[in-house]
Amino acid sequence: MGNDKDNPELKREKMRQEELKSPSGSFHGRNLADLVGGVNWKFTGIVFLVIIIGGVYFLLKFNPPLEIGTIASSEDNKSVVIGINNNGFCDVKILDVSVNNNEKPLETKLQVSNALQGFILTDDFKSEEAKAYGFTNIKEVVIKAGTSSNEETSSKDDEIYGVSVIYKEEINNVYIEYSHFGMTFNDTVYFNNY
Repeated sequence: MGNDKDNPELKREKMRQEELKSPSGSFHGRNLADLVGGVNWKFTGIVFLVIIIGGVYFLLKFNPPLEIGTIASSEDNKSVVIGINNNGFCDVKILDVSVNNNEKPLETKLQVSNALQGFILTDDFKSEEAKAYGFTNIKEVVIKAGTSSNEETSSKDDEIYGVSVIYKEEINNVYIEYSHFGMTFNDTVYFNNY
C-alpha cells in the first residue's frame, strides 16, 4: 500500500487533472464537431448548402415571376391579348401557349410594344395597323426581368409584353408555360367566368 502508483484515488485524480489540461478530452471543452460525433466541416457545409438551395427553390417555386396585367378579348372571344410582366430575378422565356383543353391555337404571337402605345386586339397579325405593335414569334423573345406596368411613370422607352392568341372557337382559358431561373411554371388566364 505504500506505492502511490497503485492507489486508485491518485490515478483518478491524475486523469481528472489531465482532462482539465486538454479541453478537447472533456465534455465541457469540446467543440461543435466533437459534440455532433466528429462530423467534419465539409459535411456540415454541404448540409447548409442543400438547405439554402432548397429554400431558394421553394421561394422561387411559390413566388412565380410572371404577373398577368391587361386581359382583353374580341366580342366572339376568338382573339385575345394578355399583358404580362416579369417581376422575377432573371429573364422569362415562354415555352408554350395553349387554349381551352390544352389545344393548339391557330396563331400565337408576342406583342413587344411600349407603355404609351399599349396593345392591339386583332385577328390578323399581318395587317397594316398591327405592324406597329411589334408582333414576334413567342419563342424568339425573352421577357426582361423587372418589367412592370406602372402607368404613372410610363414612358415610350418602357417595353411591355402581350401574348396574343387567335383560335377557331371561343377561348375560355389560356395556358402559358414558361421558364424562369431554370424552372418551369404554368399560369392560366380565364375568360368568360360568368
